[in-house]
Amino acid sequence: MKVNEKTETKSNIDVKKLILQAVKFVGISGIGWLLDFCIYTGLGFISGNLAVNNCISSMVGVTFVFLFATKKVFENNSHIPLGWKYAIYVLYQCILIFSISRLLVVLNGWIVAHIMIGIVLKYSYILSKILVTPITMVLNFFVMKEIIERL
Repeated sequence: MKVNEKTETKSNIDVKKLILQAVKFVGISGIGWLLDFCIYTGLGFISGNLAVNNCISSMVGVTFVFLFATKKVFENNSHIPLGWKYAIYVLYQCILIFSISRLLVVLNGWIVAHIMIGIVLKYSYILSKILVTPITMVLNFFVMKEIIERL
């Protein structure tokens, strides 16, 4: 086997591993998102403060995903304790959740101002949460992969 063939084979394995990790992460994140979403929606019935509601619900989802993804998706190959990695991930999440919560408020305001359909207006905070989810999922996958596998 030539050097290029070895490199290509290793590259194929790396891509397959990345895809498998992404699929597993999406599954675990989906469950975490459901926890987050249910708590967020429940809080929406008792509080109009979308940013606070999102912060509370997101931390539940973040903790769930971290606990399961570190056991089922990523390989912790370093000597840095998982507790420290969790602390780093929570710090990252605090920044992300704050930023996404601000975006959530802006999106919700845009929906309320531009879409005049009663049911959409009533549940605009839920639609806003759904719209920001893909952004957070992609960011979380790559950040968690870096923290767990390379830190």
